[in-house]
Amino acid sequence: MTKKFIDTNLGNVIRFEIIRNLKKPTFWIAALILPVLLVGYIAFAGFVGYNANLTAEGGTDTEKLNLGLYDAADYLTTNVIPQPDNTTQEVKLFDSKEQGIDAVKNDEISVFYYIPANFDEILTAEIYAKSASFNIFANYETPLRTLLMLSAATRIDPTDLAVVTNVITIDTTNFTVDNTEVDLVAEISRMIIPGLALVLFYILIVSFGNRLTTAMVEEKENRISEMILTSLKPRDLITGKIISLIILGFIQLAILIIPIVVLTIFGFSNNIIPSDFVIDFNFWTVLSTLILLLASFFLFTALCVTIGVLVPTAKDASQFAGIVIILTILPLFFINSFMSANSADSMTYFLSYFPPSAPIALMFRNVFGTLPINEYFIGLIIIFISSYFVIKFSVYVYSRTAIEFTSRVNLKKLFSSPRKNWKK
Repeated sequence: MTKKFIDTNLGNVIRFEIIRNLKKPTFWIAALILPVLLVGYIAFAGFVGYNANLTAEGGTDTEKLNLGLYDAADYLTTNVIPQPDNTTQEVKLFDSKEQGIDAVKNDEISVFYYIPANFDEILTAEIYAKSASFNIFANYETPLRTLLMLSAATRIDPTDLAVVTNVITIDTTNFTVDNTEVDLVAEISRMIIPGLALVLFYILIVSFGNRLTTAMVEEKENRISEMILTSLKPRDLITGKIISLIILGFIQLAILIIPIVVLTIFGFSNNIIPSDFVIDFNFWTVLSTLILLLASFFLFTALCVTIGVLVPTAKDASQFAGIVIILTILPLFFINSFMSANSADSMTYFLSYFPPSAPIALMFRNVFGTLPINEYFIGLIIIFISSYFVIKFSVYVYSRTAIEFTSRVNLKKLFSSPRKNWKK
């Protein structure tokens, strides 16, 4: 069965287009540049963050420094700072501000803290420090803030302290419209797969939209359409182009996903990602999301190929590609409408069933759990039917205009009686 399909004209077109594109250096450049940039950005951000953290930690490591203090306001109740390793650090007390500053200048202490007598009015303390070299990240506030908080805690009721420092715990229980309790952890886990599909689809349309529209223009600009149509039916050529472009798109997508998977595994193994972070691999969720993603990309590819069929040059195709992309991402401007099943309005339903915007609209509703199973199938049927008619229209237009290199499609000729000497 497989061999018979490959030997057909449709199979030959798919095989030829895939092999031809895989041999192009530009295909691999376009495929590799995004994951390389992604990995490079993550590595650079991690490197910068790691070094900044080391620098900051180095600048604020006061455990090994000699600290001094003069409390003119007599606000503090202790001069002992507890450390994470269950040890303590004692701050040396001075009798005046001048004495403490002189101690810093004479290298007797490294940092001197001064709390003015009117501290309760101005709420400002002063720090004097001396180090071998100036460090822009140097921050010696932590010991003083610790002493102030310890002292303040002795004057505040424990309950009030918990409220003020925001350490209280608040448990929230949510109910659905049928009074079923919502498990937030399970709901977030369920959203990951649909959300990932939404992100991947967005990457596909942004990265490959322009190339998809120019795919059919190449034959017309190279003036080889005459030879193609002598041996192929327009239907086989259009369908083969669309299927091959979808396969190529997912090949490039797989190249992008591989480093993401590797980084995710690395994150779990090194405790960068919390161990309690779970992904719901429910069979229906994965299957329905995958079908929706494939159908959506098929429709988007068909629309882009149709644009390529209608216009005579790649330049024109690039301009019209923007229109298709805007219509596709239209739901992004109404994202709030998809978050709640109770807030569904006419705009939500219009975007869900308007063919160009249906893919992202349905994906949004799938992410937020506001897409009933019956509406999922209705939207999917609309996408498949729309794809069928878009392809039929593309075949018809291509069979009428493939060897005409005018600046625009002549509607009168387009809808007149078809030529009899071309295969249908």
